[in-house]
Amino acid sequence: MKKFILFAPGYDENIGGVIVLHKLCDLLNKLGYESYLYPCFRNLEISKKNLYLPMARLAKEFILGLLPYATNKGFNTPLYNGFVSDEFVVVYPENVFGNPLNAKNVVRWLLHRPGYNTGAVYYGQGELYFDFNDFAKDFKYAGSVKSKLPLTITHFPLEIYNLEGALPRGQRVGVAYCIRKGRDKLIQYPKGEGVVIDGKSHSEVSKIFKKVKTFISYDAYTAYSAFAAICGADSVVIPEPGVDKYEWHPEDEARYGVAYGLDDISDARATAELLRDRFLNKEADNLYLASCFAKEASSFFGENS
Repeated sequence: MKKFILFAPGYDENIGGVIVLHKLCDLLNKLGYESYLYPCFRNLEISKKNLYLPMARLAKEFILGLLPYATNKGFNTPLYNGFVSDEFVVVYPENVFGNPLNAKNVVRWLLHRPGYNTGAVYYGQGELYFDFNDFAKDFKYAGSVKSKLPLTITHFPLEIYNLEGALPRGQRVGVAYCIRKGRDKLIQYPKGEGVVIDGKSHSEVSKIFKKVKTFISYDAYTAYSAFAAICGADSVVIPEPGVDKYEWHPEDEARYGVAYGLDDISDARATAELLRDRFLNKEADNLYLASCFAKEASSFFGENS
């Protein structure tokens, strides 16, 4: 049985990609696969034309590496800092350059569109790729394979996001906003109006969601849209250019409680009550997806080792 290493930054409750890397490690351990987190570090391409910026970033990474590595105390995510032998499968998020752990068995998990954060795309031969949300539909790279399994692992802190202490719809006022990965869209609200939740803790955000009438997200895929609906706010996603409602999320249940554009609010309200049950069912889905992932990765690298 293969062992797994998740190459991940320290836990940050405000960064979805980091959360699901830690979550997958926890799920694999629950399933009986020996799995660890490996504190990630920046691996940079250095050349004569690109020397000083990488060196400055490496210095920054060294300083940050002196800080304690954060984990979610509710997860089973032990740390690993030893030699990475061939019995391990190493999982890198899509924004990691190269193969910093020099692992023989490499999985790249596409948690966003390749190149979105760095401007560069990193693929390698003999690697196995998993897509979180159709970020690389037409993936092709000689010697590597993209799995058909949609590895959409989720984590929903329902102990924070709920209707406890939430105002009824008739008493709610104001608007909250989220920019996150929607920063390239035209920001359509007047400056100074509403509350921007970016950078706030989950505790702070939940209090806002339980008071405001409407939450608008410019990031079409953030979980905060669903969290807002669970807390009773009208939750609206600003549509992606050229992407209609059914391309955004083809499955009906993935759209529960969230409006795709301001004209879709009535449909979102009609399905908001179904959202919490969907979240509870998602935990079983998480275990199933993690199990499928582990079996496929073990088989792939068993055959190619």
